[in-house]
Amino acid sequence: MPDAAAPFPPRDAPTVRVDSVGEEYAYLAAWPSAAGPWQRIGQLLVPGPDGPEDHVTVRAPDGTTAVVRFAIGSFYGKADASPDSPGDRVSRAMRAGHELAKAEGPLHPGSLPQYPVPSASHPGAVAVPLPILASDAGQRGLYAPPRIAVVRWPSADPIGVGDAPGFDPARWPPPLLGAWPPVSVRDWEPQRLAGTIERFSAVWGRLLDAWFSREAHPHLGDEKREARLLSERLLPLPLLDFYASIAPDLWTWLHENHER
Repeated sequence: MPDAAAPFPPRDAPTVRVDSVGEEYAYLAAWPSAAGPWQRIGQLLVPGPDGPEDHVTVRAPDGTTAVVRFAIGSFYGKADASPDSPGDRVSRAMRAGHELAKAEGPLHPGSLPQYPVPSASHPGAVAVPLPILASDAGQRGLYAPPRIAVVRWPSADPIGVGDAPGFDPARWPPPLLGAWPPVSVRDWEPQRLAGTIERFSAVWGRLLDAWFSREAHPHLGDEKREARLLSERLLPLPLLDFYASIAPDLWTWLHENHER
């Protein structure tokens, strides 16, 4: 059987960082072969130079095989998943931001919290944009956020809510960001979409942890690269431009080559 590294994103580290067995499955679902979803056909736990590794052999529907080396030191020998995983922290911040905005309302019923980014005005906190999922003049999609909620990272303790930069209440509705879900994911199988969201949330949570702690780790450069690729699939490009405008330092950091 031919062996191929594609379509997995290019990496500098020999392993893929995961924080649970579930994240291994999410990674494989997020990066299927060109022929279809991967099937796990083998697994081997081995010691690695930086800790335990889970070597998973996968096979595509066309017979192509690949071996993915997962770094599992963060959870091996412990409970399978931390009750406070990076993905959980991201979800908690989004949920808390939405609840805070509703409490300080009024809030459009179609408000849809998006991934948090570091707040420019509150150190140690993240901003949660609240774009609107709605239809206007026959155009259904995601409209630019009129409001942003700010919560602490990683506790998600509430701080406050304000108008999004550039929002003009006299101009309603806000600008259309694009279709929702994005056209890029419309033909995906549910398993791939769910896995991609889970993988991106975990990577995004670890990147936010690294941003606030200023502590590097061996997979940081790879996770920056993967986050960029996944975000371009999961989010409309105008929303990414909005992120770049409210968190320019983070966006610059995400596009820097990290020194290992």
